[in-house]
Amino acid sequence: MRRVSEGGELTDVALDLGFSAPGNFSRFFKEHTGISPSVFKRATHAPSPVTVTGIAREGLSF
Repeated sequence: MRRVSEGGELTDVALDLGFSAPGNFSRFFKEHTGISPSVFKRATHAPSPVTVTGIAREGLSF
């Protein structure tokens, strides 16, 4: 999660962690976090306030 949130390329992160293919990493990540690594990466780089779904919490505006 740290490498993804720091902006690492998902393919590089997957291979560095020993996954044989980026798809295997994505599947593992989603099974353990509930969201895909690409959604997580976008959420960590989006202007606040935002949720990982990209939908603002009630009462908050952009």
